[in-house]
Amino acid sequence: MLVIVGMVAGYYAHSQAALSGWATTNNQIAISKRVIYQLEASVRSDPKRQHLQTFLLRTGAFVQLNNQWSVGAGYCLTEARRTINGTTGFAAEHQALEQVWFSHAVNLGSGTRKHTTIMRHRLRLENRFLPKLVQENNSIQRTGTVFANRLRYQIRQQIPLVRVTTSFERGMYLILQNELFFNVSGQQYLNGQVFDQNRSYVATGYRFNRKIDLELSYMLRAVKEPARRWSKESILQVTAFSRI
Repeated sequence: MLVIVGMVAGYYAHSQAALSGWATTNNQIAISKRVIYQLEASVRSDPKRQHLQTFLLRTGAFVQLNNQWSVGAGYCLTEARRTINGTTGFAAEHQALEQVWFSHAVNLGSGTRKHTTIMRHRLRLENRFLPKLVQENNSIQRTGTVFANRLRYQIRQQIPLVRVTTSFERGMYLILQNELFFNVSGQQYLNGQVFDQNRSYVATGYRFNRKIDLELSYMLRAVKEPARRWSKESILQVTAFSRI
């Protein structure tokens, strides 16, 4: 955790990147041996940490096909603060989403020093219903909806910092993660770019038992602007995971 904080402090002191705070909870409830209900909620500050920028609620279910493959679908609501000509207000984006996961073991070392880690790949298609907004009477008004599709590919590796023989039950771990964002349709309603966002992520966490994890992470988010420039934002995030 101190390493993450040090990385953020060093980067933020020598760059113009914004610094935001996110708090997230991710909960999984087993409906049966194969069907899992998932509920995720997140609150996110603005880059100056003065007020709430985004509230996100994502829900859905997925099916464990086997030990490696899972498929799922769901719905996401995003309430985000928007500004037009100095007028600020909140507007909702609705999403339907479909996704697939593939997980596999990665062994570090060999023999008595063999260390087993888990790598997960996630491919998610988001069907986005974006609000069309205008400034009217000193407020933000919604005038309609436009549609776009976004494809996200995430690779995430969990590295236990304790010796694991069969399954990881308890202890500290490290997370290395990266995610790529592609606008596959409706680019004209966004920034006109196909590849427009990258999120690099490192975290340390503690697994209390098989049901509860807690993570502290640092994320560097790079977003492509309409002028083809990249803006960067540093994010400190606390995430709680539960599996019931």
